[in-house]
Formats: sequence, structure tokens, C-alpha cells
Amino acid sequence: MARGAGPARKKSLNPGESEDGRGEWDWEKTSTPLAAKGKEPKFIKPSDKFSSTEGENVFCFLDIVGDPIPTITWFKASKDLTSEPRCKQWTMGPNQAILGFSKTKQEDEGEYRCEIENEHGMVEHLFSLYVTVAGGMDFRAMLMRKKKPAKKVVEKVEWIEEPVDRQVKMGTVDEVRFTAKLSCKGKKAKWYMRNAECYKGPKFGFENDEDTFTLIIKKPETGDTGRYTCTIRECNDLSCKGYLEVEPADPEYGFATKLKDKKGKTKRKVQLKCKIDDPGARVKWFKDGKEVMPSDPRFLIKNEDGVCTLDIRSAEISDTGEYKCVIEDFGKEGANETKCQVDIQEFQHSFTSQLKGKRVVEDETAIFELGVEEDDAPVKWYKDGVEIVPDGKRITIVCEGKKRKLIIKNCKIDDTCIISAKTTGDETSAPLDVNYHNGFKKGMRDFKQCVEREQIIFNVEVKDPNAPCDFFINGEPVDLSDGRIEVKDLGDGKRQLIINKAIMGDAGTVSCKTPSNKGDEILETKSNFSVIKGEEAPVMGDCGPVSGIAKKACAMTIPYKVEGEKQSDLEIIVEGPDGKVLKMGKDANLTIHGDRIQLDLINPTREKSGKYKVTMKNAQGSCEKWIDVNIMDKPTPPQSCKVTDVFHDNCVVHWTPPKDDGGTPIKKYVVECVDTTTGNATWTPVASTDDGGPKKIKVENLTQGHRYRFRVVAANKIGVSEPCEMSGDDILMKDPWDEPDPCGKPDILDWSPNHADLAWDPPAFDGGAPITHYVIEQKEKNMGQWVEGKVLTLKEVEEMGKKIKGKIDGLVEGCEYQFRVRAVNKGGPSKPGPPSESMIAKHRFIPPHIIGDGIHDITLKKGRPIRYDLWFGGEPAPSCEWLRNGRTLTNDDATSLELYSKNTIYTERNTVLSIPKADRARDTGRYTIRLTCEAGTFEASANVNVLDVPTKPRQLQPDEIRAEHVKLSWLPPEDDGGTPITSYLVRYMDIDSGEWVTACTSTTPNATATGLKPGHLYQFEVSAINKEGQSEPIFTGDPILAENPYRPPSQPGEPKIVDFDNKSVTLRWDKPKNDGGRPISHYIIQKKDKFGGWFDALITDDQNCVATIDELEARVPGLSEGKWYQFRIIAVNKAGESEPSPETKPHLCRHKNLSPSIDKGQAGSKTVRVSRTAFWQIKCKGEPPPVFTWWHPVHGELSSNENFTVMTDEYQGGSTTTLVVHHATPQDKGTYTLQAENRNGKEKIDLDLIVLDHLDCECNMYTNGDKQCSCQHSYTGKDPWMAVLTSSLDYFNGGL
Repeated sequence: MARGAGPARKKSLNPGESEDGRGEWDWEKTSTPLAAKGKEPKFIKPSDKFSSTEGENVFCFLDIVGDPIPTITWFKASKDLTSEPRCKQWTMGPNQAILGFSKTKQEDEGEYRCEIENEHGMVEHLFSLYVTVAGGMDFRAMLMRKKKPAKKVVEKVEWIEEPVDRQVKMGTVDEVRFTAKLSCKGKKAKWYMRNAECYKGPKFGFENDEDTFTLIIKKPETGDTGRYTCTIRECNDLSCKGYLEVEPADPEYGFATKLKDKKGKTKRKVQLKCKIDDPGARVKWFKDGKEVMPSDPRFLIKNEDGVCTLDIRSAEISDTGEYKCVIEDFGKEGANETKCQVDIQEFQHSFTSQLKGKRVVEDETAIFELGVEEDDAPVKWYKDGVEIVPDGKRITIVCEGKKRKLIIKNCKIDDTCIISAKTTGDETSAPLDVNYHNGFKKGMRDFKQCVEREQIIFNVEVKDPNAPCDFFINGEPVDLSDGRIEVKDLGDGKRQLIINKAIMGDAGTVSCKTPSNKGDEILETKSNFSVIKGEEAPVMGDCGPVSGIAKKACAMTIPYKVEGEKQSDLEIIVEGPDGKVLKMGKDANLTIHGDRIQLDLINPTREKSGKYKVTMKNAQGSCEKWIDVNIMDKPTPPQSCKVTDVFHDNCVVHWTPPKDDGGTPIKKYVVECVDTTTGNATWTPVASTDDGGPKKIKVENLTQGHRYRFRVVAANKIGVSEPCEMSGDDILMKDPWDEPDPCGKPDILDWSPNHADLAWDPPAFDGGAPITHYVIEQKEKNMGQWVEGKVLTLKEVEEMGKKIKGKIDGLVEGCEYQFRVRAVNKGGPSKPGPPSESMIAKHRFIPPHIIGDGIHDITLKKGRPIRYDLWFGGEPAPSCEWLRNGRTLTNDDATSLELYSKNTIYTERNTVLSIPKADRARDTGRYTIRLTCEAGTFEASANVNVLDVPTKPRQLQPDEIRAEHVKLSWLPPEDDGGTPITSYLVRYMDIDSGEWVTACTSTTPNATATGLKPGHLYQFEVSAINKEGQSEPIFTGDPILAENPYRPPSQPGEPKIVDFDNKSVTLRWDKPKNDGGRPISHYIIQKKDKFGGWFDALITDDQNCVATIDELEARVPGLSEGKWYQFRIIAVNKAGESEPSPETKPHLCRHKNLSPSIDKGQAGSKTVRVSRTAFWQIKCKGEPPPVFTWWHPVHGELSSNENFTVMTDEYQGGSTTTLVVHHATPQDKGTYTLQAENRNGKEKIDLDLIVLDHLDCECNMYTNGDKQCSCQHSYTGKDPWMAVLTSSLDYFNGGL
């Protein structure tokens, strides 16, 4: 069909209007279902060109067939058209697929692709759509088309090398590469996996040359299976593709538990056991490198849930060797086998019981007994390793069946030994202990006596030196725990009971008991003894307080007593008050009488006073007494002496009591003085107290102007103490006052034109007499003379804390003054204090104020000067502060602050604020002048507005992103530049072109940028405009991709098979973690058999898919029994399909529950000759695999033994049972019953076995030696039946 041809264009624009017989179509029609036809998907004579006029609707029709009905997908290059807003897809039965475009545009022109796919495969068809401008292809339209950069193709661009499809197995390669090569250089390509772009990261890598583009898929997994497309956007979406299929990795099996070395005995069962990590692994057993066949009746091989066992039914010496278990297929390298050593040894006899030791007395009989396993087991008896030879009289050996006895009569002491019994493979031993016939050789004396706390000994002697001897006191066993009572064994049967430090309670009866060694007979000997009372600890009586006089003898008497019989000497120790022991003859004399002791202190002193400790002790204890002793002496001097209240003829003397009053109360204190004025006077008593109570006294009749010193002595009944003299200077007799100290410097608190309020510190010392009044003196500036200003009495001044406040008046306004103060008492005026600071007599407080017109508002353009020039006044002189928007201004590069003053009595000052070049951001605001002094605060403000362009808008963000437009919003500028915003300018830049284009203008802070190209990246900016100009733009952050805001969902969770039968499976899987921004519409369940690719098995809907909170479940029908399948899940939303989920493990389509069904064709009767072998091998279907039971009317239930071998082998969908009859006998004939059973039911069949006594068949096997004869007889030649059976089983299992 030629492009541009009128009739052809009309025909393809809407095929319903043509004469080819196809039905009409329009945009509002709905789809009608397709009909299944054929098998593989096919296109029927598809058109490869369609055309349309710009602005009109176009419909592209393709005829297709396929069974099941194929799925249809439309693409433009690699872009799925499902999400295109101007595209729509229909189906029209029985076999038409339709793609429509609404109001076609020039950019719709290009190459398109339609894919159809069912379980038999996938095919695609490429076609082109041409769009002409309205009015036809005249010269003007051709020029318009040439202006579009997309059509300026100066060279033909095509692929000269395309990717090659790859099929790999997971885990066998590190990476897979797809390479595409272009016919020209300098182009940019993008790779897509199932229409999703591939990005560089841990999964994908890229290697690009000028014309070659390579995609590297790292560590391919089954989820990486799919179509990979390389697309050149700038070449009208020129694409090429390659398909990658990643097969699941082979399983790897290993051993969870390995074999261990075993030891066994002949004729005993030996079991070898190991465990594989997957029950599905198959293993073989080997002995010394030769396979152990499952048919060998000497062995039993099992595999139960991965636990593999090999049982040697009855071990033989020849079974010793190396055994090995090997995984047949998919074993881990280096870990696919496990070995062990088996050691079989001959069976040894053993005793069934052990010898037990015997204890007998002289002349008694000892009998040793034990049992053996076998009646004929030989047993020999030994005494201390020497074989015992019976004499038939005293020593007898008895053998009765499985019992063996050794009898020794009239035992002697010499018979004590170790008795041993030995047999082949076992031995046992036990002691024989022959004891004395015991008795007392020597007993205890009938009576004994001792003194309390002394030692007493009891002796006995017995015949048996090893016999125990137990001692008792008054019938109770002796208590040896405290060590006071001892029992000693002196050897040769001699024993001693020793009681150390006997006590009165020990008196009574002592007995000794010993066994006679015959039965329970006990022998006893006794002795009575008494204990005499011993001495006790001494006890002293009371001794009252003792007084004495220093340097004179001091005696004291202390009574005491000691009861009981004397056993030790008395010891007396005396300790003084200082804790030291007195030395007798030096410090004191001690005399001991029968009932008292006399203690005399030698030459005592006052320091010997205190508590004396007297200790009297003997061997039994001690007694202590404390005696208060007071040695009296003269008192010590008073501790201090001082003088107070000094006047011209008297004073008061104070003192503190002596530290020690000498042991007797103070009677009086005597004050003495000495007149130091003349220099030759002596100490003379001048006053004394009546008793020892007062601690001060007034001393009178002293001479005025003289100097004195004083001291004090204390007196008690023993005598007078040493004196205590006053410290410090001599005391001058005079009255205690003088003229005051100078006053402090006056502070001027307040003033006016005619007065001043002053405050000053009072004198540090008032001279000893109260202040009567103050004198304020004043001096004018430039006058050198101080004059009395005012006299203030105490009533005219007031106290201000530690200061004195006073007022002076009569000042002249405008004059400058200084002040000073004198204090006056009865001793006279003080010296003048320091002068005050100078002051001017004037008004102190005048509120701050501006002189003149004040401050005013200013509006100016950026860069013009700002200046304020103001005069102000106030008292005291105010401080001046300039503020802008509440922040203090200071001198800097942009601002100048100046301050000038006039020389007048009252303040007049000039402040100038100057900003040469105004800046809006810095200088716009409210300016305030603040004047502050003690009289108050004054403020005046004005606004300064510096005009400028606005600041840039704020917080630009996209509110809605679509393929062809973006809605933007922002906040107005923080500053409009001092004049209202008139509009906003919105522009965008296509990242590919790098050119900024005006999108629109807006008077509100939002706008919509239209005319975008889908799939392109854009940057946006917005500027604000006022009458001063245009602001700086604000940009969006990262480039914005013009696309719809939803993507395919993430992959679903790995499906799990939760149920199955022979035609379907039920899958359960987790929902995708991310739905891609649009609800998931449905799921595609794909299946793959062992040799094919992935096909859609089911598309879910509300009827065939059940959803829970996090999981979904669906049943997949249409499976073929006996085939292996894998399954995976794809989630679908409006944006398309997700990545496939991980696939399931291979699953065999089979029954989950099937009652047993025995293969009757293999269950015929058998005829066999006597001593020949017969066998049945029968298959039975069933799930789970059935369990078999063989039964014979004579032998009952059959199991493997020397006459029969019963084996079972499971396969997928059932089990095989084998029964082998070895060396048939007439008793083996009859009807055998086979029962197969599982949880779903059971089935039985009967099989007849005929055993012939002689040859009654002339078949080819017997006549010609033909082993292929069809008769039922068995053959016992070189090829045993077991070999035939084993090979048959191996073939059968391998076939499954």
C-alpha cells in the first residue's frame, strides 16, 4: 500500500468504510470475544502499513488465530501502549485485533509491534503508521514536516549486530552478555528488560563503545528470564532484542549424619546408619568397593525420611570390611559418600551373673554361685590366681545346667582370698573374708576414781585385732567430736578409752562392746568410776573508793575466796590508771592473807589518781575488780586571766577555773596586782572571793594614769596554786573615750538649683562617746577656702543602712560646689573627711526629647542615600541608640553614626545617621531613635522602604506529573521588593536539548506547563515580576521525568504448592510489597514443563483467586498427569506486568490421594519344582505409596528370612513389592494373599503356587536349555533368580 495514496489512505483510516468486507468500527464500541482456532498463534495476511490524517481517529486491524486464544500486546518500539491515554485496544470476533489512536499527531508516526502469545509460543508483527498534516501533502505541509528535527535523517541507521538468544543454567556462569552494534557512531542506547529500563547496579552492568552497546547480566537467576531490548531513542526508537532463559540449578545432596565404625559378633544383627539432607536423594551401598544389592537376603536396606540404614541380618566373619554409602545423582562434590569400618568377631561365652563376696566366721561354710548362657560353658575356679582343685571333702565344685557352684566347708583364717571364675570370653571375681571367732582376752577393772579435770584411762584386749570395739558412758556412745574423749587402737586387739579433763557429769558406768563375729552376738565388759570436785575460779569482794594525800602512804584491803580442792597457785595483777601493771616493791606492796589481800601504794602523786584494776586468777579462771583511788594535792593555776571595764580608778578582772582542782573543791580565788609605773613594785593581793564560785571581781582604789598588771591564784584545803598572769600590755587607768575618727567621703544623692542631698559613712570609731552632731562644710569651684555650710543635729540626719544622710540648702543656681563632713562628740570635733565630687546647682532630671521636626518616613530606590540629622536634649545627658527593625545599628562599611554636643549648662546634642547606598535586603525596615537617661526614655520611629526586584519564589514543587504536562505550585517570594508582584514567569528545559522555553505566565502561585514530550526529562524554573523588574528564578530539584505516576508492581512472593491432584495444583503466594502506585488488576500464573518454555496457565479473577490479608491462592487446572511442572506468578496493574516471582520446585502432576490398585496382569499363579526358586514382582498404584503384606495359610505373615525374601520399592505414584521363595518345599505351596493398603483404602489379591515333586514338563527350558522359554518353571543354573530379580528391579526403577 503506497503512502500518500488517496484510496489506500482512506481504506486504512477506517477499514469499516472500505469494500473489503470487514465490519465498521468507532471509538465508543466495545470488544467482542475472539474464537479459538488452530494451535500456535499466527497472523493472517497482516498489513505492514497504516496511515491517517492529523487530528483524525485511526484504527489498525490485524487478523489472528490460535488455541488457546492468544494474549495481545501492542508496542511502539519497546514502549507498551497499554498506558497511553490516546490509545485504545479492542478485539472483534472471531479473529480480529484492533489498535486505535484518538486525534492522531505527527509524533504518533513510526514503527509499531504487535505480539500474540499462548502456551504454544509467541509471534510478533511489525507495521508502520504514517500521519499526514491536515489538507494533504501539499508543498506547505512538506515544508512543515521538514522543520521537525525528528525527521532530519541524513543517514540510514540500522543494527549491524543484534543480541543472540541465550539459554543458561543458574549457577553455571558468572555473567551473560547481550551485544548490539549500530551502523553509525555517537548514539545513546538504553536497555530494557520486559519493557522496564535496566540500571547500573549489582544486577546489571554496561560496556558502551561509540557504536557498540553491551548489557552485562551478573549472576543470572531464574527471575532474570525474559526479553531484553536495546533502544535508540533519538533514532525514532530503533530497537533490537535478545531472549535469555535461565534454567534452575541442579540440586545438591549431601550427608547430614555420616557413618560410624561398628563392631559386631557372629550370629548377631549389625546395623549401619547415616542421614542425607534431602529425602529425595537416592543412595547405593558398597562393601569393599562392591555394591550391596537390595535383593541380597543377608542384607536389609531402608531409606525412611532421609535416614538410610543397612542391616546385616546375621553377621559372619566375612562381613568384616569397609562399607560405603554413595549418593547416586547430584551429590555435593567431595561430600557425596560416607565410609566406615565393620569388625565382626567370634561370639564369646559370658556369665549371666557376677560373683558376690562372702563374709564368714571360722569353721563356717562359704558358697559361691553364678550363671552362664550355655549349658556346656566351661568354668574354672581360682584362689588368688591359683586354680582350685576340689578334694571332695572340704572343697566341692558343682555344675547343674546353667548354674555353677564352689563350696568351701570349715573355713579357716588362711582361706581369706579373692575367688575367681573364668570361662572363654568372660571372667568374674569376688572376695572371701574369714573372720575370727571373737571375745575379750582382758576386760576393764570394776571400779576407778579421778579428780575433776584430770585424765582417766580404761584398757581392754580382744581376740580379733580387726574387730570393732565400741565404748559407752552410762549407756550412751562416747562423743569424740570435741576431742576431750579419745579411743586408741594399740594393735594386737588392744584398745584404750581416754577421758581428758574429766567432768562431774562423766561419773557412772563405762562399758565396751565387740561382736563375736557369729551372727548378731555382742560381747560386753564394764567398769564403774567416780569424779571428785576440783578447785573453782577465785571470787573477790567489793572495795569502796579510796582517798589519799600526795606523798603519803595509801592502803586498800580486798576480800576474796576460792572453793574446791586446790589444784593451782593464785596470781594477782594490779594495773594503774594508765593501764600499766604496778611493779610490786617499787610502785606498791602486796600482802595475801587467807581471805583478803592488802595493797599499799608507795609515795603516791596526784597523777596516780584514777581507777585501779585488780585481777586474781588460777588455772580455773580469773576475777577482776575496779577500785577508785583519789590522791589529793594543791590545785593547778587558773587557765586564763583578762581585764575589762577599765576606768580611771577601777577595773574588772576575769579568770577561768583551774584544769584540776587537786581532788578537793576550790575554797577561794585571790587577785594580785603590780604597779609597773615606778618599776620597783611587788605583787600585792588586791581582792579575793568568798568561795570558789565567782569567776570575776572588781578591783578598786587604783591610781589614775598608772599602769598595772594582774594575776590570780586558786586555793583548796591542801594549799594555794601557782598564779595565772594576764597576757598583753599593761593596763592604763583612764576613762574609755576620745574625739571621733573622720567621716567618709560624701556621696551626692540628689540636687536642685538651691540644695543638695548628701550621704556619708559615719566615723569608724566614735572615740568612746556618742556622736552629738555633724558639720557640713562647702567650697565653690575656683575658691580655695572651705566654709561652714550647715550644722545638723542627730534629729536632722537619718540613717541609710550604714550611711548617714543629710541636706544642705542655700545654694546658687549655676554654681559648682564640693562638700565635706565633720563628726562631733563630747571629746570634740573630728578631723574633716575627704571632699565629695563637684556638682552644679541645677535641675537634675529633664526627660529626653527631640529638638525640631523629628524623624520622618522615606521611600527611595536601591542605591540612593539615607540620612537622618536630629538634635535632642534631657538631664542627665541621654544616651542615643539607633535601631532598625528592633536591632541596634553600629558603625560599619555601609552605615555611619555621628554624635555632636554643645557646651551649655543643660544638654544639647546632635546625632546623624547616614547610609550612602541603600540596599533593600539590608536597609528596608522601621528605624527608631531611642534616647535614654535617668529621667526616662524617648523613642521616635519612621519607615524606610528601599524599592528593588522581588526575591525568588519559594518551595517550587510539582503537584501533578503526567506524560504531557506538569502542574506546579510555589509560595510567593518572602519579599515583593517593596511593590506588589504583577506576575510570575514559568519556563522549562528539555534535558536532551538544553534550551529554556517559556511555558506560561501566571498571576497566582501555581501554573500548568503543557506541551511536554512523554519520556523526556525536564527542569523547571519560576521567576516573580514587579514594576522594578524580574527576580532570580527558583528551580526544581532533580530533573522531572514526564511520565504517568505509576509503574508495574514489584514481583510477588515465591508461590507454594498447598494442594494438588492429577490434573491441577493449588498455589499460594504473597502479594507484591509494592503495587507500583496503581491497584493490581489481576495475576498471571505461568507454567513450564521439563523441556519447554514459560506459558500462561491462568489469569486470575474474583472467581478463581482467593485473597487474604497478605496471601493469595488460586487453582491451576489443565495439567497432564505424569509430567513435571514449575510455576511462577506475575502481578499486573495499569502500568503493566511485574517481574516474575521465583519459580516453584519441580512438581510431578499426580494424585494426592489414591486408593491402592494392584496390577492384576503381574499377579498370576506360579508353578515351581521342589528346591527351586519362585518369585512374584507386582506393581500397585496408590498415593501415598501403599504398604504390602504377604500371607500364607501355613507360614502366616511373611517376612524376610532364610526361606523368603520380601522387598518393597516406592516410586512416584505407587510401590512395587517382590516376594522370593527360596528352595521351595511342598509346605510352600498353596494360595498366597497380597494386601496393599494406604490411608485411602486397601486391596487384596490371591496368588497360587504349585510345587512339583518331579519333572512333569517337557518345555524348551528342560529339553533344549532355552532360558527364554515361556513356562513358569524356575532355573537354578549359573544365573540365579536373584540376579534376574535384581536386574529387573534396577530396570524398573530406572525406568521410572
